[in-house]
Amino acid sequence: MAESAAGTGLRSVLANRRFALWLASEFSGILGYSAWSISVLWLAYQISGTLLVSALVLLVQYGFYAITFIAGPFVDRLPDKRTVYLVTYPLEAVAAATVGVALATGHLTVPLLLGAVAVMALLEDFWWTASNTVPRILVGKDQVLRANGLATASGSSGSLAGYSVGAALIIFVGVSGGAFLFAGLLAIAALLVLPVSIPSPPAPASRLGSDFREGWGMLAKGPGRPLLQIGALFAVNGFFLGAPALLITLFSNRGFSDPSHAYGLLFTAYVVGAVAGGLTVSHTNPRHSLGRWMALSMVGEGAAVALAVLVVPQLLPSIAAWFAVGLASSVPPTLFYAYLQATTPPGAIGRVVSNMYLLPGIASAFGALAFGTFALGLSPGMLGYLVAVGLVGAGVASGSVPVVRRMRF
Repeated sequence: MAESAAGTGLRSVLANRRFALWLASEFSGILGYSAWSISVLWLAYQISGTLLVSALVLLVQYGFYAITFIAGPFVDRLPDKRTVYLVTYPLEAVAAATVGVALATGHLTVPLLLGAVAVMALLEDFWWTASNTVPRILVGKDQVLRANGLATASGSSGSLAGYSVGAALIIFVGVSGGAFLFAGLLAIAALLVLPVSIPSPPAPASRLGSDFREGWGMLAKGPGRPLLQIGALFAVNGFFLGAPALLITLFSNRGFSDPSHAYGLLFTAYVVGAVAGGLTVSHTNPRHSLGRWMALSMVGEGAAVALAVLVVPQLLPSIAAWFAVGLASSVPPTLFYAYLQATTPPGAIGRVVSNMYLLPGIASAFGALAFGTFALGLSPGMLGYLVAVGLVGAGVASGSVPVVRRMRF
């Protein structure tokens, strides 16, 4: 179960050897995933000559991510969560390596690529669900928010490094490099987590179907069904999840003289901001005022997006604005999942977290589609202001809901 460590700050969490090894394993996996993510869309276009296949790749990924809830009952029933990683990481590594070999030998086809993407997305459903249960098992309840802040910062750092490495591989090695790198880093991730025992808390024997129904039933418990209310409000935040990346793309291409240079700097600033946001939450540990922080961060993100619109095409102010957007945008998900982990019985965390992801997952897909459609008829500036107003409104609305104001643990 959770290890005890002297102190109450970040060092006490990192002093937990099992948590530190698990965090290193997560970093390796996310680093590889990010390098693969930036490669696969370019790869889909390269082998097909059409953006439609790139869109199909995203459709397959998001489709499987939206059904993450199927993984919850299986993950919760495992006596040791380490099993999830030791099964999914090697299998996903094989799928990634298959793509790399097929591309290098000239045998990669669109159906093979889409099949590999489907397999990897399904496997990711399981290790993502497991990863949302691990901090609560490895650290005490009073440290779970710090652990989540560190995990968010580590994940954002891995994403930043992975996107950078993936871009470099495309330029200097070729798109197959991203697939082989992903396979190698997944193998390293499996080795790092191998000595980490992650025992599930004792639970009475039950049928899989009963566990599945119980997980969904937990969302409807309590007066006013607070989890459903919180999940619905977080879905509103999820609707805007893809907006920053879309706006960075639009602003870079239409507002700056060197689009690729601007895109790299602005996207990097955004991800660095997300790292800083995770560390800020981890350091301050606002476990008694989660709702207030969540609402204020959404308002702050909207204000930062509006600032980003105003300062185009000035590069340095734009970098600062997108850093602020990243910082604010990382706060709500960190708080949301920490709240679920801290307030859910340890034996049901996988089911509750994966079930709750259904709402923001669907909202994110529809949000991306909506903003992509709006971009056809609106200027980048008008689209940016639309996003800013929506975020501010969502933050104000969230802060006025009693169940959000009472979020604490």
